[in-house]
Amino acid sequence: MISASAGSATSESLEFDEFDRRGRLVTLSWEGAQHLSQTGLVEVLPAGRDTWRLIPCGCVGSVRVEGLSVRVLPAANLGLTQLFFLLDHAADNAFLPSAVQARDDDELWASVAESMAALAHQALSSGLLRGYRRVDEALTTVRGRIRLGDQIRRHPGMTIPLEVTYSEFTPDIAENRILRTAAHRLQFLPDLPDATRRRLAMVDARLTDASLIGQGAPVPTWTPTRLNARFQDALALADRIVRRISVEVEDGHAASAAFVTEMPALFERFVEAELTAALDGRGGRLLHNPVVNLDSGTESDDDPSGRHSAPADHGDHISVRMGLVYEVDGEPVTTFVPTYPTDRRARAAEHYRLLAACTALGVDRAYLVYPAQRRDDAPQPRRIVHTDISIVEYPVDLSMGPAESRRTIVELSQQARDLAAPRSARHRTEGRRHAR
Repeated sequence: MISASAGSATSESLEFDEFDRRGRLVTLSWEGAQHLSQTGLVEVLPAGRDTWRLIPCGCVGSVRVEGLSVRVLPAANLGLTQLFFLLDHAADNAFLPSAVQARDDDELWASVAESMAALAHQALSSGLLRGYRRVDEALTTVRGRIRLGDQIRRHPGMTIPLEVTYSEFTPDIAENRILRTAAHRLQFLPDLPDATRRRLAMVDARLTDASLIGQGAPVPTWTPTRLNARFQDALALADRIVRRISVEVEDGHAASAAFVTEMPALFERFVEAELTAALDGRGGRLLHNPVVNLDSGTESDDDPSGRHSAPADHGDHISVRMGLVYEVDGEPVTTFVPTYPTDRRARAAEHYRLLAACTALGVDRAYLVYPAQRRDDAPQPRRIVHTDISIVEYPVDLSMGPAESRRTIVELSQQARDLAAPRSARHRTEGRRHAR
């Protein structure tokens, strides 16, 4: 059993596999247990006086509270580099792979803090970024334009104060607010090197005219432009820190720090983004989770494939989501379902879903894409009895790094294009026959 106390100079560590359901016993105060439970990283169950059982509850990440470090590691053998690579696909503005300088055995907090300090100093070396910000204010003199509606509603019959709107050229803009908030939060993390903490404090002081974003407050949006080009790497990392890393400060020290994320959502976004980039265009496109009715279809005598079409009415039907459907010239070719559970029993339900998808779409091949558990895992086709349908179990080895993971998805997309080639040739032959 691990024990930790508030204000302890030493730090104890616990590591879990994300699918661990046995848990471990720890000693924490009620406040510490509450902080830990609120992060959503582990389930905190009472097991006696100041004793709690910690059980991972489906997320991965790292939490520090009362001198206790709790880490839940991905089952797919991911290090920091691969984890932050997957985070690129969890937001619209991905940062470069080089943004976080970390080895896979590095401590999470120190790696992120050092990377943030380096990128922020590089961005600020050429000066502070300023921009125009809209300000709505009540003044005794006219500045900008008067908001007549607000003036009449708030100050009826009065000439002052005046409700005005004007544009101010200021450093208090979204970019600087995000950078400052990230540097401000990170400098309170425990066990940071003194040099890193000083560099973060310098960034915080340099951006003192920018407002801090409160914990849990909405994060302002920023748009990459020519003017903020030199800030974009730092901003992309800072944006992730502000959104995903929470730090609660008490008496100048971090009472708790948490980085928590859901691996299934990250993996599905990665597969979806890479397949879309590889397959969209040249007559083909990737449909995201289309819904098809399995029942009450009408079989067309003019369709030699015997495919059923969904009914025109919107009655009560058996419907199924198709996953990611690749179609060429409006005809479905194959479907993909990204799934994160790695054991065969958990994947069985997805096989049934893919079988239904193939039947509804009239295709004979589908792919179940999941994280590989071993380095020698290879794609394995499974032919469904009494049918022409094959479901291919397609593992992606995330532990090999970003380049290898992307190469695996590119190979998968090429298999889908190869499936489309015979259909396109058949359609061209039929077109020439009709032309005669």
